[in-house]
Amino acid sequence: MELRQLRYFIAVAEELHFGRAAQRVHIAQPPFSQQIKSLEEEIGAKLLERNSRKVRLTEEGRYFYEQAVSILEQTDLAVSTVSRMAKGESGSVKVGFMEIAMDSLLPEAIRAFRHKHSDVSVLISQLGASAQLERIRSDELDVGFSTVFMHGMEGLASIRLFSKKHVLAVPDDHAFTRKKSLSLKEIAKEKLIMFPRAGQPDLHDSIMQAFSKRGLVPIISQEVSGLSGAAALISSGMGVAFLLDNSHVSRTGITLIPVIEEFPSMDIFMVWNKDSCSNTAKVFMERVADYFSVSKIIFNGTS
Repeated sequence: MELRQLRYFIAVAEELHFGRAAQRVHIAQPPFSQQIKSLEEEIGAKLLERNSRKVRLTEEGRYFYEQAVSILEQTDLAVSTVSRMAKGESGSVKVGFMEIAMDSLLPEAIRAFRHKHSDVSVLISQLGASAQLERIRSDELDVGFSTVFMHGMEGLASIRLFSKKHVLAVPDDHAFTRKKSLSLKEIAKEKLIMFPRAGQPDLHDSIMQAFSKRGLVPIISQEVSGLSGAAALISSGMGVAFLLDNSHVSRTGITLIPVIEEFPSMDIFMVWNKDSCSNTAKVFMERVADYFSVSKIIFNGTS
């Protein structure tokens, strides 16, 4: 059975006239009639009663007509949806992000994409860098917004969206608030709150190396995984921490002070699986890249 036979049958079922039905589907009447006959033979049931004066549906024909209409509607919908998916206009994108990544233009970029592509579902999960990279590799995520690290990028591609400088965050009543800038030697004497190495190993190691190359060993008193948690500990006097400059995160009770020496920045990348990337995800990433005014993405594993 072919879809065209269903279309032919629907035409004659609605027209109840072979000549008009044949004209409607743009086919000559003899081959049209033969297609209807072949359809009935394949089904093993008479769908139409016809004589020289009129055509009418049998009981089987009425049932088959309803099913044929439904089948073609579903087929047309599937074809339309797949076509739109191929153009990146439909489907879904599973996105992972670090809290720090959202402290940027990223929320506005996602909002702009959703406004223009309302038929695309953007499913967002907050995850650390390691978890994001692993889930992108296993196709549980389409794209991530994260820091990256040297030994975690096998099979993945990335493009840097932005960088932010670190500053030292201290409680408002700390003696450091009287200073315009701080040295790592001064900071090394304080109780330092750090983010866990597992989430951002390269950045963590770079920060520790910044101290060690000056012969310093920082006093790490606490580890906390989120910005809000770090801010709470700092404002309560539990220690100091490296946070990002020009952040939108509310930090009541905290003062941010620049670091004198060269210090690692926070680089946020857009990451995807270079061997498995849907057209919808590609369109999403292109729109985000445009929003951040970064170079055009080439989806062959490089950027």
